[in-house]
Amino acid sequence: MNQFYTPFFLLFLSPLSSQVSRLDAEKIRKEGLENSHVMEHLDVITNDIGPRLTGSRNFERACNWAKKRFESFGLKAHLEKWAEWPRGWDRGQWQGRITLPEKMELQVATPAWTAGTKGRLLGELTLLPRSKSRLQKERKRLKGKILFGPVPSKRTPYGRQFLELVSKVGAKAILTPSKGDKAFPQRIRVFGSYRTVFAKKGRLPKLPLIVVRADQGKKIEAWLKAKKKVEGEFEIRNRWRKGPIPINNVVAEIKGSQKPDEVVIVCGHLDSWHQATGTTDNGTGSATTIEAARILAAVGARPKRTIRFILWGGEEQGLLGSFAYVRRHRQEMKKISCVLNHDTGTNWAHRLSVTEKQFPFMEKVFAPVMKLSPPDKDFQGKVFILKKVKSLGRGGGSDHASFLRAGVPAFPWGLTGRSNYFGRTWHSQWDTYDAAIPEYQKHTATVIALTALGIANLKTLLPR
Repeated sequence: MNQFYTPFFLLFLSPLSSQVSRLDAEKIRKEGLENSHVMEHLDVITNDIGPRLTGSRNFERACNWAKKRFESFGLKAHLEKWAEWPRGWDRGQWQGRITLPEKMELQVATPAWTAGTKGRLLGELTLLPRSKSRLQKERKRLKGKILFGPVPSKRTPYGRQFLELVSKVGAKAILTPSKGDKAFPQRIRVFGSYRTVFAKKGRLPKLPLIVVRADQGKKIEAWLKAKKKVEGEFEIRNRWRKGPIPINNVVAEIKGSQKPDEVVIVCGHLDSWHQATGTTDNGTGSATTIEAARILAAVGARPKRTIRFILWGGEEQGLLGSFAYVRRHRQEMKKISCVLNHDTGTNWAHRLSVTEKQFPFMEKVFAPVMKLSPPDKDFQGKVFILKKVKSLGRGGGSDHASFLRAGVPAFPWGLTGRSNYFGRTWHSQWDTYDAAIPEYQKHTATVIALTALGIANLKTLLPR
């Protein structure tokens, strides 16, 4: 290109003011809403890859795919290792059925980092003793059986020793009913302790712990209490994988044109629990993070500051990936203008809480967002709300909290819409691709792109 010639459109793409220009805002709106790829990203994350438990093969696949996806937009991207685990754990197919006194296909799940069955497990079911003393007294009755009943709380001495005690009596497995609530009684939620990966080889779990849907559990319990013979078969394909297992965050960026060492972070966590496909927690936030990067690259955005896109690992185990990032990059925290974190589901970005000092800056940033149409046509009220608060605080249940603790302005998006995230899909068997709402995903990705560019183009960093 001739050095004395500048194409006309580049004049409008240059960040000449602290706000996103009308031309850029319209390009972003059109690209985000009319040429969206956000559901394509989500489809790969949830359907092609599936559940992405930290340290699993699927999480590794997701990180590698996301890195290549960012690179396909023209961004520089890399995997940043924050931990190395001695072993990994992967779930395969889970199957369970009752064969006596009548046939019943079961919906089952298992906590992460627990034992599999090593093929089909056949056995008779019996009620689980409710105390340590009864467990030891009934050793002969329990040997070779599948024990059915609620697992005691780990807050009790019996609960803390439970799995070890049951293993010693020679039981084949434990089958326990799920705990739903009044609105969703058949919901199944399973978790697990990642610290198990650090156990010595001889201390790894050996006894399968299987959770069955509550209504099916009630039927099994009724049969057992009626002294009926109950038999079942299970195949739980949980497998350990020898390490070392590197655990990564995925980092990509659009370099700032004027202040490249100052940064706006756009993020979401890529890991999920292992039961379903991790759609609303947090495939949706990962997809909008990737899509915001694609939108800005597609319109040729040239932010004054660097916009960094990060997909975290280990969020579900206690914000491990984001905390490690903050610790490793602690000298850079003063140059991070803010963090925009998308978690908590598929509803659309509708509000943000900012301090009084931040409010006039964010008013300018959100001017183009206020002109968008709400994704629900019958929605009444403002398309976006900026709420003034005295302080952003230092807490929170997602990755923005790691930055708040370091004194960095960090914002979780306030979402609204028709999805029942916390009640239905969050950490449940129903967290699948069909739970995502396409028009919400498009809208949120567009809002994130506009916001990130606007903050990156402010005259100064956001006030602390």
